[in-house]
Amino acid sequence: MNGVSTFYRRWAAMEREGGFTLIEMLIVVVLVGIMSAMFAATLSAVITRSTAVQEQNTLQTSVRASLNQLVSDVRDASYGDTTVPIISYTSSSIAFYSPDRLGHMRRIKYWVGGTSADWYMYRQVTTSTNKNGPPWTGISSDTGPVETLFDSIRNPTTVFQYCTSTPRDMALSPTNPTSPQLITWQCTAPTDVSYLKTMVTQVAIAPIASSAPYYYGAVATLRWNVSSS
Repeated sequence: MNGVSTFYRRWAAMEREGGFTLIEMLIVVVLVGIMSAMFAATLSAVITRSTAVQEQNTLQTSVRASLNQLVSDVRDASYGDTTVPIISYTSSSIAFYSPDRLGHMRRIKYWVGGTSADWYMYRQVTTSTNKNGPPWTGISSDTGPVETLFDSIRNPTTVFQYCTSTPRDMALSPTNPTSPQLITWQCTAPTDVSYLKTMVTQVAIAPIASSAPYYYGAVATLRWNVSSS
C-alpha cells in the first residue's frame, strides 16, 4: 500500500508541474531579439573603430616616411650649376632637380591626384642618362616610373605653400590661433621662382571621409643659393 500511495503522490505532483505560457515565450523572444541587436550594433561599432585606427596607424607611417623623403629631396634641390633647380610649383604639386648619390641628376615631381572619392600623393623620378655634371641628358620631361606614396588626402588643393623667407623668419597665422593644423605659417609668397626659399607642406589625412582628419606637416628650406634674392 505504501508503494502504491507513493506512486500516486508522485504522479499527481508531475501533473501539477506547468510549463511557460505563450505570452512568456513571446516576451523572452522579444527581449532576446533586442539584446542581440544591441550586441550586434556594439560589435559593429567596435570593429569599425578598430579598422579605422589600424588604417590610421598604417597611413601615419606612410605619410611621415613620404614627407621625410620629400623634405630630403627638396633640401638637396640643385641643377649642378647656377640654374634655378625648381621646375614648377603649385599648391598641389612641385617639380625640381635633385642629384642622387651616384652622380646622376634626377627630375623629381610630387603631386596630388585622384577624384573626390580619394586623393593620392604621387612621386615620379626621372634619372639622367649621364652623370658627374651638366649638361644633363634624358631629363627634359617627366618619363620616370610613378610611385604612389599614400592616399586619403582631404585637402588636395592646399598641400603646398611657398615662402621667400626661412623658417626662423616665418610666423604663425594670427587669424587661426586655435587651428588643429600643425602648420599655419604666415609668410610672403615668392613672385618669381628664383625667390623661393622655403616649401611648407601639410596634408589632412582621414581614412574615412566622415571622420575628423589628422594633420601632418613638414618644412623644407632649399640649400641652393638664391643669388637674386
